[in-house]
Amino acid sequence: MAAERIVVGSVGDDADARTLARRLRDAGHEIVFVGGSQSPEQLAAAAVAEDAVRVVVDAGSPALQQLREALDALGARDIVVEPAV
Repeated sequence: MAAERIVVGSVGDDADARTLARRLRDAGHEIVFVGGSQSPEQLAAAAVAEDAVRVVVDAGSPALQQLREALDALGARDIVVEPAV
């Protein structure tokens, strides 16, 4: 099974996103870490450019919805959006 390419980032501070990126990498996933202070549009563009299957982002519900809408606008409805937990 091939590793999933996952974009990990944050709309605010990226401390939690960094920790999550390490855990996902250690679990065998291919991680593209874009850091903190990203807009939903920047995260969407990175996910499309990196051919990611998932975007895991440390952000609140409004930003997650904006990210979903930005991905949809880019024709990337198949990319899964998940909150960092």
